[in-house]
Parts: sequence; C-alpha cells; structure tokens
Amino acid sequence: MQVTFIGLLTLVLGIILCFGGHRFFRVMMVAVGFTGGFVLGGTGVAAFSPGPFLGNLTGWIVAIVVGLVLAGLAIPFYAAGVAVLGGVVAYLVTTGVMGYLGYGLGTLSQAAGIVAGAVAIILIYLFRVHRLLVIAVTAAAGAAGILAGVLALLGKIAFDIGSATDPTAVIRSTPLWLLLVIVLFLAGIGAQWSIRSRPSSPPAPAAAPPPAPPQAPAATPTAPPPTAPTPTAPPPTAGSADPPPTSPEPPEAPPA
Repeated sequence: MQVTFIGLLTLVLGIILCFGGHRFFRVMMVAVGFTGGFVLGGTGVAAFSPGPFLGNLTGWIVAIVVGLVLAGLAIPFYAAGVAVLGGVVAYLVTTGVMGYLGYGLGTLSQAAGIVAGAVAIILIYLFRVHRLLVIAVTAAAGAAGILAGVLALLGKIAFDIGSATDPTAVIRSTPLWLLLVIVLFLAGIGAQWSIRSRPSSPPAPAAAPPPAPPQAPAATPTAPPPTAPTPTAPPPTAGSADPPPTSPEPPEAPPA
C-alpha cells in the first residue's frame, strides 16, 4: 500500500513537472533555497558543537534563519540561480553518461562533469537561455518522475532503503524505458513551450459611455425686419399759418 501511494504521488508530480513545470519553477527555487539553507545551517551548528544534527535549540534556530535567507535570495538572484542549476544539471548529465558508457564515477568522469558544468554556466549567461533551460530541466525531472512512478507501480524498484536496487540497472535492462524517458522529455518541452508562447488574450474593451442627448441649437439673435418710414407733417411755424378757407360768395344777380 505504501509503495502504491508513493508510486502514484511520484507519477502525478512527474506529470505536473513534465508538462507545466515552468509555472511552478520559482516556487521550487524558493523551496530548494530554504531546504538547502536549513540543511546547511543545521550541519554547520552540528559540526562546531557536540551532539547530532538539530540536536539542540541553537541548531534549529540557525537552520531556520539560514533557510529563510537563502529562500529570500532565490527571488532577486533568479537568473544566477537558474545558471547555477544549469551547471549542476550539466555536471550530473555528463557524469551519468560517463558512468553509463562504462567509465565509472572516477576522476575522469568528475573532471568531465565539472568542465561541462562550467561551460553550461558561461553559455547560459552569454545567450540568456534561462527560459529554455527552465523548461528543459522541469521536463527532464518530470519525465524521470513519471518513469520512477511507473516502475514503482510495476514493482520494478522499491523505495525501501533496505531492499532498494540500482534503478539504472532496471533502465539498462531494456531500451524501452530510456526511449520512454526521451519521448516524455521531448513532449514536455513541446507542451511547455506552446503554453509559454501562447499569446495572452487582449483585454476586453471598456464599455463606451452612453451618447449624450442632442442639445437644441442656441438661438441666434436676429435683427427686426426694416419698416417703411412713415411721412410726418412738418410742424407749423409762426406767421406762416394759412388763413382758414372761406366759402365762396354767391354771384350777384343781374339788374332788372
């Protein structure tokens, strides 16, 4: 039951990382920073004081403080963290390939891994491929998680330390497992790249305000129409008044 639960959990986490890991990468960086700082602080206190790891209150306090500091530094130094992560991945991949080819994990493999890691850090800084690196790392981690979950559910590997076997021996037993990892890795890169490159939908246009009601045009003052001048009689002047008209006298009768 425990192996089934761990296998299912590993399978689900692997699918999330493989096909959408870049969305959670910053959270992962913070979590890794806190975990690394916690272990570093606790180990440092245990190295300079008697007692086991986190055996006293001082060890807990220092571990938590260092973990919080490194978790906070993971945000502003995101680009540097991604570059260092790329170097670590290049180191692990190189040493793993050297071991797979039969060179073991001796000095030659370690030297090749260190050179590959340094070259990877320089290339990441020069070409600014942080985005592609994040997608590749999460896709590879997710593909490995999916394979680990499938192998655990099939009973090929065990998570118990006492009965655990070398997982690389299971993978080397048949090329199908390695082919599955490669196919999942490429599919994860394609899915994450398409999601990241998808243009965001334009924002909905704001509703236009309702049009204002039409206003009546302002009345322009008009001049009154011209009127014809009315003739006025000149005022009478003194001494020039006309005598009133007299009735005509009747004509005289002729003499008899």
